[in-house]
Amino acid sequence: MDLEDIRREYLLDGLRRESLKDNPHEQFQLWLAQAIESEIPDPTAMTLATVNTLGEPNLRIVLLKHSDEKGLVFYTLL
Repeated sequence: MDLEDIRREYLLDGLRRESLKDNPHEQFQLWLAQAIESEIPDPTAMTLATVNTLGEPNLRIVLLKHSDEKGLVFYTLL
């Protein structure tokens, strides 16, 4: 198997400022719905990145379990 042959096309459309919603939560809901409709595996899986006081990054995969105007709720293992 040649690893270069394993790929998925992620580019379906461009991102244009004039097409963005004014409300960030509404925009996120639209993107999430598009991800779910595309039937990609784990459309609620995301990478959450933080940095410590030294500026060293820490990344982990989280699963989105709820979103509303107050923010996002993730499930993760530490």
